[in-house]
Amino acid sequence: MANEKKQIKVNLDPILYALSNVNMGFNEEVFDFLMISGNQARQFRASPKHAKRIYLLLGKYLTEYEKKFGILETQLLEKKETAQEEKIGFGKED
Repeated sequence: MANEKKQIKVNLDPILYALSNVNMGFNEEVFDFLMISGNQARQFRASPKHAKRIYLLLGKYLTEYEKKFGILETQLLEKKETAQEEKIGFGKED
């Protein structure tokens, strides 16, 4: 009984989505992922340990990919500055 393996039924979405953007945030307890494909988005949440395992697994596969196909030259995009706030409405000007 101790060696019994439990099977979990997983429903796999048959559509393969191309990621066009990924945003992440975190706090002490969770990592939140926003994955965007075209004009559709899905949110996912993971514990910090699980997020680290995702990072390690992705790193492993990227290393294998680069050995086979060559180094990927890329970097994180810098956050764009937003437009300066304009004063609109009634009030005393300084």
